[in-house]
Amino acid sequence: MHKYVLFIFLLIAPSVAMSDTHQPNLQVEVNRVGSVYSLAARFDSSLTQCAAYRYLTDYEAAKGLPGVVESNAVRISPDTVMVERVADERVLFMRIRLRSKMEYKEQPKKGISFTQMSGDSKRFEGNWHIDARPHGSTLLFEGTWEPDTVIPLFVIDHFAKNGLIDRFGSIAQLAEKNKSVLSDHCDN
Repeated sequence: MHKYVLFIFLLIAPSVAMSDTHQPNLQVEVNRVGSVYSLAARFDSSLTQCAAYRYLTDYEAAKGLPGVVESNAVRISPDTVMVERVADERVLFMRIRLRSKMEYKEQPKKGISFTQMSGDSKRFEGNWHIDARPHGSTLLFEGTWEPDTVIPLFVIDHFAKNGLIDRFGSIAQLAEKNKSVLSDHCDN
């Protein structure tokens, strides 16, 4: 029912979304074919490759990101982690609670890939890759998302682009904020 109410509200409300997260060197791209979105983002970080990998695999630290209420991780094999998350997303003046259960596959110091096992989207999968640089690293994200909603896709288009700029900006800022902790136990 809340998705239907949100649909009606979005049709009569003005389309205003503002980004308050400014991150230099952040690039975000959102494309849609049918109901499937392809997402890409990249940003430079002062984190070493090792520290960036530690950041990406600190699944419970996601609670430091805006909107993330819960993030609980359970290791199921040496390179696989199951993560359950609850997030409150804001669209205009409404809050929507989203749940997901994701399976993460780890490739030490190179990156991670994930697939939604269950949740509020029809499909969400992607990967993070870490490129080492002389004074840090570049983190690259690629993903595919298919929403499960009654909201028209042209409305989601606008909010997806602006919301992802804010989200990836927050991810980049949290990485820099935790740099000293993440760099512990890294040789490079």
